[in-house]
Amino acid sequence: MKKTLATTATTTAAAALLVGLVAAPAQAAPGFAFDQRISGPDRFATAVAASKLLEPVDGNGTDVVVVNGYATVDGLTASYLAGLRSAPILYTDTGSVPAVTAAEIERLGVRDVWIVGGTDRVPQAQQDAWAAAGRTVHRIAGADRYETAAMVATADDSGDAPEQVFIATGTGTADALAAGPIAWARNYPVLLTEPGTVPAATAAALTELGTANRVVLGNAVTDAVYGQVAGTQRLAGADRQETAAKIADDAIATENFDSQSVALVGGTDATAADALAAAPVAGAGGVPLLFTGFDGGLGDGTSAYLTAHEGNYVSAGDGWVFGGEPSVPQRAVDAATALVQ
Repeated sequence: MKKTLATTATTTAAAALLVGLVAAPAQAAPGFAFDQRISGPDRFATAVAASKLLEPVDGNGTDVVVVNGYATVDGLTASYLAGLRSAPILYTDTGSVPAVTAAEIERLGVRDVWIVGGTDRVPQAQQDAWAAAGRTVHRIAGADRYETAAMVATADDSGDAPEQVFIATGTGTADALAAGPIAWARNYPVLLTEPGTVPAATAAALTELGTANRVVLGNAVTDAVYGQVAGTQRLAGADRQETAAKIADDAIATENFDSQSVALVGGTDATAADALAAAPVAGAGGVPLLFTGFDGGLGDGTSAYLTAHEGNYVSAGDGWVFGGEPSVPQRAVDAATALVQ
C-alpha cells in the first residue's frame, strides 16, 4: 500500500489541520509559536491524544498498532507498519491494557490489532481478549529486536518493493525514531543493525526487499557496516538532535514534508515513547520531528536548525509539541518560539 502526503492528507481531519505546503516568505510571522501541545498525564494517554488527532471521527479507525509502552525498542520500526495500515500507535503494559488505551481502541472501532513484540512484552492474554472481542489480531515478533524489525519490514504483502529503506542502530532509539514520520508517510521500512556487524535477519530482509536506496541513520552505525548493507546515503550529525535536524532537512528536500511546520519531542531515552506515538500524526501532516536537549533545553542541534529555518515559519504553519511538561519543559518550548519569532 503506497501513499503520498497528498492522499494521506485527505484521509483524516488531523492531516488537513497539519498540512500547509505553500511558498515561504523571507521572515517568520510574529504569531508563529509552538502552541499546540499533544499530551496526557502519561505515555499511554499521550499516545491516545495523538491517536485522536490522527483520527478524530469515532468508529473510523479500522487498524491500530500496539506495542509495550516501556519497551519501545520493539516498536522502533512500528511507524512503518502503522503507515501501511494508516493507523495510530497505542501502548499497553505487561500487567494489563491501560484503560485509556482500551477506550481508544473501542472509540476507533478497530477491526485489526497489530501487535509488535513477543508475549513477554504484550502478553498472550491481551491478544486473546482482543480476539474474543471479535477483532483480528496479528502479532509480529522475532527472537530479538533485529528479527522483529526484519519481520515488520517484510510485512507488506502488496508485492511492491519499497522505494527506500532506513537502517539504524538497534542499541539506541533516537535515530530510528527521528525518521518515524517519514517511514509512516512514505512506507519506508526501518531495519536495525548492531553497530559493528549486520545481524543475519537484517541482511536477509535487505535481500528480500531488494531495495537499492538504503539510507543509514546516525553515526552509531560504523563505516564497515555501512558498506556491508550497501548504504547509499548517511543522515547523521554530532548527536541525536543534530541527526534529527539532518533527517528533517532531507524530509523537506526529498519527501515533500512541510517546511513551514515542525514538531518538538523530548530528546532523552525516557521520552522515546512520545516520539513513536507522534510518528503517525507527524507523518500524516508531513511534519518533521526535532529532539529537545538532555538538560531540558533545546540542544545545540535543534537551536541551530530553528535559527536556520526561521524564515519558513509563518502563520500557515504549525508548531507542535508531543509530550507533557516532564518530557518537553515549557522553557524549551518558549525558547523554540523565541528563535523563530
